[in-house]
Amino acid sequence: MLQRLTASAQQVARGNYDAAKHFFQVTGSESEMPELRALAETLGLMSVKVEGREYHLEQLLAELKKKNTELERSAALRAESGFLFCSIVFLLCIYAIVLSGILSMGGNSEATKTAMTVGLMSVLLVFVGVFVKRHHYPWAAWGLTWKGGWRALRESLLFGIPPALVGIALKWTLVKIPSSPLFGHPVFETFRVSFMVVTLYAVGAIAQEVINRGFMQTSLERILTGKYRALVAITTASLLFAVAHLHYTIPTMLATLIGGFFFGWLFYRHRTLVGVCVVHLLLGLLFIDILGLIGQ
Repeated sequence: MLQRLTASAQQVARGNYDAAKHFFQVTGSESEMPELRALAETLGLMSVKVEGREYHLEQLLAELKKKNTELERSAALRAESGFLFCSIVFLLCIYAIVLSGILSMGGNSEATKTAMTVGLMSVLLVFVGVFVKRHHYPWAAWGLTWKGGWRALRESLLFGIPPALVGIALKWTLVKIPSSPLFGHPVFETFRVSFMVVTLYAVGAIAQEVINRGFMQTSLERILTGKYRALVAITTASLLFAVAHLHYTIPTMLATLIGGFFFGWLFYRHRTLVGVCVVHLLLGLLFIDILGLIGQ
């Protein structure tokens, strides 16, 4: 019997824990000597503990492998986000150089401004689209998701009321000041809004949010570290958003900078572009086409 216990113990030591059944058989046998039964019970308990520890170690190893895979993916995404952000900044620099040359040659017409804006957004959208498709990242990682969309929409519309009221109050004040260029104008210039205007501006607003908030702000948040990385990301994306409006007036650039902070904050709250795009469209139509305060 002692030899059988020894053989079973050797099997357990090799990882064959089924052999531990023999220990418990001996422990429950009334025909065996008490000493052998005590030894078998001890070996059985030791086998159970060893098997439990080995199973726990296997779980820890699997968890470590999972964490390592997640870290590798996170590092890759961070590096690729840095490349995406730097590429967008590079394209914006090229845009600024080309714009400066065109303006210096007298190309300051409305058609030229529109062509520059559409051209810039088209190039950026094509670039980020190719990037996302190439690296197989889900669109939701860049805010292009309906998850939480209704909540984001409700809150964005609610937070959009104060700036809308400020704009209306400002226009109401300016039309009453004789020295103002808007003196005598109606507060609401509704005749300037049409289906074509709404459609074109909706496309432009969505494109700008996808580029500035969805890709630039998100990429910066992944690159940066520290307590204020979200604030730095929002600020930088807002400045770049304002730079894209160089061909308009200084008040327009300031308005887009302030709007960029507002839209960036909304996107940071909800991580979806649904509410941001809608409130951008509505406030843009209000300030540009209905009130006529900016973009002229």
